[in-house]
Amino acid sequence: LGSMGPTPIRASAVEEAVAAGADLAVAAGRAAEGTSPRSDTNGSADYRQHLAVVLTQRALEMALAPARGG
Repeated sequence: LGSMGPTPIRASAVEEAVAAGADLAVAAGRAAEGTSPRSDTNGSADYRQHLAVVLTQRALEMALAPARGG
């Protein structure tokens, strides 16, 4: 995850939840754990944490979706 602390961080809590078989929404909900984003003119810390959850859920859904054939 970028912009969630002084350096990019790995969403380990999400990885652990997925490996344990958690629902994708539950796993994505852990994306902001252990983060410390700063507020700036582009967004508040709360907004950044919310966005991490939303984008992580989208990424999980895309990664785990059945391949689309054509």
